[in-house]
Amino acid sequence: MNNTRQVIFSTIGSVVVFCLLNFLLHWPILVSAVLSLGTFAGIYLISKPRRKIGGLLIDELDNGEELKALMDDAYEDMVIIEKASRQIHNTSIKEQTVLLHQTGKNILEYLTKNPDRISAARRFFGYYLDTAREILEKYLSFQKSGLKTDDVRRVTQATQDALPVLNEAFEKQFNSLMENDIIDIEANIKLLKTNLEMDSPKIFKGE
Repeated sequence: MNNTRQVIFSTIGSVVVFCLLNFLLHWPILVSAVLSLGTFAGIYLISKPRRKIGGLLIDELDNGEELKALMDDAYEDMVIIEKASRQIHNTSIKEQTVLLHQTGKNILEYLTKNPDRISAARRFFGYYLDTAREILEKYLSFQKSGLKTDDVRRVTQATQDALPVLNEAFEKQFNSLMENDIIDIEANIKLLKTNLEMDSPKIFKGE
């Protein structure tokens, strides 16, 4: 869609320039054509969307394209997990899935605001998030079948056993990502306390 807009705007701009130069100013047709092509290229480049992750341009990040692909895949996985959280009937599995989705959402929101930390979550993206999606997709397919066979019971039990483990992994990943921020906050609090202690004698002395 963005590429189509670029082409449309660029074409309109080049046609306007050509008509202005050739028909109104009576410049040679070859010169008008060359300048209109230059106008097309210029508008096309200027109107090119500046893709970002959070507030940072992809081009400014190391392996920016790869990180963008990781985030796009992760958001697709989260759509499936969110869908499962609404459609699952089993109460305990539903509760675990809702929790899984909330923690996963928190992780992606944090990484969107801190794209420099995306690389630290590669294992989470490549294994835990994909595994969660696959387990829930399989469970939903069995649920929709309406069957009450031993296979369905085994899948249900396996899903009930797996989701708490995945929730623990999601929580650990989120805590790991937040660790640096927590350290920064603690350091700021410590500095604030130190400054208050240093200023207290001056305050009591009326300085």
